[in-house]
Amino acid sequence: MMSHEHLSADRARRYDKAIDPSMVQPRLLALAEQAATSAFAVPEMIDGLAKGLEEAATLMRAVPIQEGRLLEQGIALLAGSNPDLLALTENIRLPVTPAALQLVEMNNEAHYRRLTLDADTGGRKGYTPDMLVVHQSKRLAYVVDIKRTLGSYEATRIADLKNRMLASSLVVPDLLYKEHRRMMVDEVRAVIINGDGQKIDIDHGIWPLSHLDHLLELDGAGLAIEWMRKQFASAVERNWKAAVRQLADSYTRKRDGGGDRQSRAGVDFGLTAATLERGDPDAVRAASDPDTSGGSDDDSVSVLWPAAGFMDTELRCFQ
Repeated sequence: MMSHEHLSADRARRYDKAIDPSMVQPRLLALAEQAATSAFAVPEMIDGLAKGLEEAATLMRAVPIQEGRLLEQGIALLAGSNPDLLALTENIRLPVTPAALQLVEMNNEAHYRRLTLDADTGGRKGYTPDMLVVHQSKRLAYVVDIKRTLGSYEATRIADLKNRMLASSLVVPDLLYKEHRRMMVDEVRAVIINGDGQKIDIDHGIWPLSHLDHLLELDGAGLAIEWMRKQFASAVERNWKAAVRQLADSYTRKRDGGGDRQSRAGVDFGLTAATLERGDPDAVRAASDPDTSGGSDDDSVSVLWPAAGFMDTELRCFQ
């Protein structure tokens, strides 16, 4: 059985290499800004809010999806800081055969992680990892799945995912040898990186972001990704506030009779800044009803982006 002594909370293992914030912060910030502006630019947010609650909800649901992609990009970027690592992220589809699944389900992981199956073996099932991380000097590879959260995953679903990862990992040595310049690995492990830090099981390969230090053998890797997430949330919240402010201004002009009729979002949908800030579903429904909405005297724009709560931890060590 693999020892996880190096991952215990009471032993802070340090690595030979460390993240240099002055070097990686600008690149991580660029990724965060790009992710925020590509999907949540102010005009798109105004358009979504003006179309009503369903479109606004669609915007909010898109935030965790975009954040998940951002996590993958950020981790791959940091992997490039360790010259011993090779991080593969594109076009990786690993076959999952019934024989491999049976082997995984009936044996301890330690007994087969050094086995190799033919990567050309076909099958209806397959698994596509977010990345393969190869420690070239150690001849060790990780099959990595990155989740923003496992909160909606039941235990059986997590177990099924982990089994598919382990079964697919059996072909990784053969795949790397055949398709990546005869690269040799002796051992393959499967790791799920869970961004919200819940449902963690270190011994069975479910790690929090803080354990990116171990995965990449880079001190500060976990803090760097947490910092990037915070910048993404701030950028989305900034655009959200700007969109709400513009809608509130439009509503004020319409109410005071000083504006044109190009935008009726504030009146037709009741999406004033005050309504959004309260976050009261009944108030929102009433405001969107043309028979009951009468406007509001409170045009405050002190609105918090609803998805920003998961980023409220200050990362002083990395700033």
